[in-house]
Amino acid sequence: MIGTALIGCGAWGSAYLRTLSAMPEADLLYVCDSNKEVQKKLALAYPQIKVISDYQNLLNDPEVQAVIIATPPGSHYQIAADCLTSGKSILVEKPITTNLDDAKKLVKLAWDTGRVLMPGHLMVYHPAIEIVKDYIERDVFGEIKFMHFQRTNINKYREDVNVLWDLTIHDLYIMFYLLQDVPVRVYARGMKWKEDLPMGVMLVDCEFSDNILVHIHSSWHSTGKKRRLCVVGTELMAEFNGTASVDKNLILVRPDGHTEEVYLPKEEPLYRQCKHFLQCIQQDKQPLSNGVDAVLITDLMEKIDYSLALRKAVYCEGDINYES
Repeated sequence: MIGTALIGCGAWGSAYLRTLSAMPEADLLYVCDSNKEVQKKLALAYPQIKVISDYQNLLNDPEVQAVIIATPPGSHYQIAADCLTSGKSILVEKPITTNLDDAKKLVKLAWDTGRVLMPGHLMVYHPAIEIVKDYIERDVFGEIKFMHFQRTNINKYREDVNVLWDLTIHDLYIMFYLLQDVPVRVYARGMKWKEDLPMGVMLVDCEFSDNILVHIHSSWHSTGKKRRLCVVGTELMAEFNGTASVDKNLILVRPDGHTEEVYLPKEEPLYRQCKHFLQCIQQDKQPLSNGVDAVLITDLMEKIDYSLALRKAVYCEGDINYES
């Protein structure tokens, strides 16, 4: 078992708590949250776990090898840097930071300390995405022509980041994971639902050097919660519906219109992600979703923000020196 700590026990942190508590690989030693009411509930529900309000109190405990950070994005960099400096491997919820410079610093710090830095990109560990990835690598789709993503909520929004850093980031990472490439040009449009809220509706178009086009629609304000991906190739098309039942959320479509439902194992992506994180620590290997990839995605998101500001397309040029 690996000594583990969880920092942040809000809506998503609570999902990590439930998952880690059920994992034989994880010895959950600490849960940290600044909310006193949350602390009281945690102490009653999990008397075997140390409930603390300040994460600094766990940094010097040698039994803690792994830390999961599920706090608001603006706090990620400092907490992550403190954990890495203290010799802890970390899984940081997306985005790992809110700017490119801090993301690069964390990658270098993880390299210098020899610890695992793993961004929490849940969908990479979804069985459906794994199957699509396998089909792409084996050229089952033929030549990929187009991808379309849709990720929406029903008036569920945030005030600390805009929809790009909350929802679009998921699909950008899936796009990168599937294509193993970043676009040469991006064009983004968006709008605010209310002037006192961050931008909550966004359309992003990505153009790749091999002429693949990707369209991403993200919105906090829609008629329903939607999580869709459509992949169009010359020999096969696929549609993933993340809100459908597990046995019906991946459908293949042949050029003649014939459809086929793909059987998926009933494994929760969050469980698979946490298990992979702990395995990477045990085996001293780089995770599937890693810090270098997160730097690429953070760089891409800054370019998308720039496109929004300019209201025109932006070319994605320039190499990143990850160790600088």
